[in-house]
Amino acid sequence: MNAWLVREMENFATTGKMLRGALSLLGAELFNAPPPETQEQAVLLAAGLELLQAGLLVHDDIMDHDELRRGKPTFHMRVAHRIQTQRPEIESIDRLRAAEAEGICVGDLFFFLAWKALSALPASVSSLISQEHAKVTLAQMRDVEFGYYSVNPSLEDVLEMYRLKTARYTVVLPLTAGALISYSGKLAGHGELIPFNSLKAALDDYGETIGLVFQLQDDKLGLFGNEKELGKPVGSDIKEGKKTPYILSLLPKLSESERATFFSFFGTPTLKNSDIEWLRSKVIAHGVDEEVHALVQSFTAKAMSSLQLLSLNPEVNVTAIAVLRDFIAYSSARSR
Repeated sequence: MNAWLVREMENFATTGKMLRGALSLLGAELFNAPPPETQEQAVLLAAGLELLQAGLLVHDDIMDHDELRRGKPTFHMRVAHRIQTQRPEIESIDRLRAAEAEGICVGDLFFFLAWKALSALPASVSSLISQEHAKVTLAQMRDVEFGYYSVNPSLEDVLEMYRLKTARYTVVLPLTAGALISYSGKLAGHGELIPFNSLKAALDDYGETIGLVFQLQDDKLGLFGNEKELGKPVGSDIKEGKKTPYILSLLPKLSESERATFFSFFGTPTLKNSDIEWLRSKVIAHGVDEEVHALVQSFTAKAMSSLQLLSLNPEVNVTAIAVLRDFIAYSSARSR
């Protein structure tokens, strides 16, 4: 593996939020004083999940034709820039095709590196990771399908896709996998604890609801966010024709002439700043931002209730619970 590829893969994998790795380590701290032998497994879990995430992002950027992520070129665009430097005579379209092909290979390489880390974990944990990533892949396919539907999906359809694509994958999986490592270690050394299925149910409820909050905030930032803070162009969801809850709620409220204006730029690569400003004004004027905000508040309240139930378990670490409470506030108010 050449030095350029190693450097760029390391940079790509470590410059994001690293949320899944952090949540998996937090999950491993859900029990007071987890056994020392579980700490190495928790680190391997965190590394493996971040490597899987990096691979998915490389592929996702290719599918969405994105050129920026976190304020830097997406991985396939880094490859394209390198090809341009080394072989300037290659036509731009051929350069992009080659870069996308190499990007797919890099995404696969991230997956195989993750596999090496995760193969050292207990079978119950690796099985859970496999199951949840199968679900997120199916949800990603569903997301792509929604973009081609002539009939809009329902809000329930989109939220179900979000539940599998973001909520379970981003929050439920790392927390539950980390907790399962810690739980198994304590059970082996300290006898019977609370049934893990009881703990898992509470983590599922918390993770799914706060994960939906996280995704809805993503949708908001994709329309109203600050481009410098986001590290990617605002309006990319509009350019890609993503049917977010904002769009699904807005469309029935538009007049015939407004709908004509909307469809003149929705799902086109020629989106202008004036188009984004027009859309923002309609979202506010028709009360769509208030509707989505109310939805976020309802999920936030449910997440707090689930966390309260989780905190009633005597074996659960109160410090970890406090961090999970702070994560609710962060998810509903983040700016990037």
